[in-house]
Amino acid sequence: MNKIKKIWNENKVLFFLGIILVICLIVIGVIAIKSFYSSCDDAYCNRKVADLRSELPKQIEDKLKENEKVVKTSVLVRNAIIYISTTFKDDVKMDNAKKAMEVILPLFKEEELLTYDLDLTIKTENYSDDGKEGFIIKGARNTNGDGNIVWSNYNINSKEDSE
Repeated sequence: MNKIKKIWNENKVLFFLGIILVICLIVIGVIAIKSFYSSCDDAYCNRKVADLRSELPKQIEDKLKENEKVVKTSVLVRNAIIYISTTFKDDVKMDNAKKAMEVILPLFKEEELLTYDLDLTIKTENYSDDGKEGFIIKGARNTNGDGNIVWSNYNINSKEDSE
């Protein structure tokens, strides 16, 4: 017993530093495990996804097809992203196609606009990968933005004309 008291008296500081070190390692371990190993099954587990009205994808397609320049359109909802792909006739100008896509925004309720991101793709009917005909352009509207659709600047064959 005297040996234990002697070791304790001579090494009190080291024992306290050792206890502090063990506590710090436990805290770091818990934080690391929670950060890297989430219990969520999908990529949007921390985002509250509001119920999307079942008729909305059909309404979007119908609204876009009202434009005589639209050849086909498709709407796909995955988690918190709505993918809208629209093909226009070849004689459409890029600016007019962008404006035609913006008509869908009033179809959304405020809660849906705050919850869902929009991923928009516009292309012309005879678009070719070599860039000799037509165009393809991407647009997006996310929940954190200013509410407007942001269009990419990249296009292989720009037919952007002003009228």
